[in-house]
Amino acid sequence: MNIELFSKILNLQGRAWRFVSIIFWAEIIYSALIKMRLRKYGKGLRFRLSTVIKGHENIVLGDNFNSAGNLYLYANNNGYLEVGKNCSVNTNVQFGAASGKLIIGDHVLIAPNVVIRAANHGMRKDEPVMHQLHTYGEIMIEDDVWIGANSVITAGVTLGKGTVVGAGSVVTRSTDPYSIVGGVPARKIGERV
Repeated sequence: MNIELFSKILNLQGRAWRFVSIIFWAEIIYSALIKMRLRKYGKGLRFRLSTVIKGHENIVLGDNFNSAGNLYLYANNNGYLEVGKNCSVNTNVQFGAASGKLIIGDHVLIAPNVVIRAANHGMRKDEPVMHQLHTYGEIMIEDDVWIGANSVITAGVTLGKGTVVGAGSVVTRSTDPYSIVGGVPARKIGERV
């Protein structure tokens, strides 16, 4: 290998490491600032810089909560959001508990682009949707649940322990423990064995 080329590669690696190191420390500081505002949090909690939070004082996060990227946590307007321990959340995920309630158990996996929202717009025909009051509800996600990419979980749903939600599903009804659901709207398509 050419000495000059080798030197350039080492220089680029050094620059890349400094950049990664800056982001690492910025996320440590950012996480510390968020922790000061949360109602309660566990060990091993770290946020990416792309995390957006509203209603910090109404959020409880358990040990080893892990987020891979863009994350939106909403518990404003007297909402309540609680996430158990050892939960892993991929990128571009929304937990919407504004004015509602969202409880997520332990050991839950959530794939990219998932929306879990405990509120909805009113839909009367006598007034534009954008001017109607929201309806609020609760969502319960029990332990050991896996929610596939691009899925939506709506208000009033309980995902039973061990449920698997197939990618692209819209879950509008509660599930039995260890069931596998998929589709729009999601229906039971199997069971974990």
